[in-house]
Amino acid sequence: MDKKTLILQHAMDLFAEKGYHQTTIQDIADAAGIAKGGIYFYFKSKEDLVLAGFAQYHDRLFKSVSDAAARYAFDPKEALVQQIMVQFNELASHYGLLSLFWRGRVDVSDEIRQLSMKMRTKFFMWFRNQIISLYGPGIEPHAFDLSALTTALIREYMGFILLNGVQPPVREVAEFIVSRLDNSIQGILSAKEPPVLTNALMRSIIPEMDVPEGVSAASRLAAGADAVLGRLEEWPLPEEDRIKAKQAAEALKEEAGQPKPRRIVAEGLVMVLQSAAGKALPPECPEMEQLKLILNELEA
Repeated sequence: MDKKTLILQHAMDLFAEKGYHQTTIQDIADAAGIAKGGIYFYFKSKEDLVLAGFAQYHDRLFKSVSDAAARYAFDPKEALVQQIMVQFNELASHYGLLSLFWRGRVDVSDEIRQLSMKMRTKFFMWFRNQIISLYGPGIEPHAFDLSALTTALIREYMGFILLNGVQPPVREVAEFIVSRLDNSIQGILSAKEPPVLTNALMRSIIPEMDVPEGVSAASRLAAGADAVLGRLEEWPLPEEDRIKAKQAAEALKEEAGQPKPRRIVAEGLVMVLQSAAGKALPPECPEMEQLKLILNELEA
């Protein structure tokens, strides 16, 4: 372990054990087995040490979350559960450091505040993209709202743990949060309400945020038709109706590929698809609900 990392590790341990204000630079030097002046070669002050520890925690956390997403890429929903679990497991590993901030035992500097906002924005965008990846491009207009709900739940449970010193079952909490995300998406699709946190609004609030222009309604319509095609074999349809539904979905995908998809044609094809599938459709079928939602975005 290099000397800088050694100093930082002992500093974080002492801050957690004794408290930030009670720990002196001499305490840290003694624990690291170096001269007091050696610390100032790497860190200007205790505040600089806290900032470095905070940055190190976030870098490690984001890498762990990214690794979990890659490791479970074959199962997107389990990947999301694992990413949330990672955050709670990392919280347990850095409980002492993070409790300093949650309990107000460290004066939060402008540098720490800026770093915290930067990391919060990074995770906000990350979960937005994970939600689109899991639930499909049809949910993209609502992805910022859904990311806000997801990250807010994660933060509240983390705060509860840090302030009360309890540790609920990590997997149960993660699965509960993902289940609430499922419920929220079903509610959005059923209500057909417009998003609150639109891409345009997010660009105006956080100009530095790399907000994509978004997937076009036509592209999402094509992806939605693909999703229905992928489910048709699972639905208990008479073969004649299955063929009719498949033809409607394929025609819808073709229409979505036109330079300017015609809304009236797309609406007619969705009606044919709905009629062909009939009672075989599961209640509040998310694939069909997404198609109907996207239709509203096409030009009349």
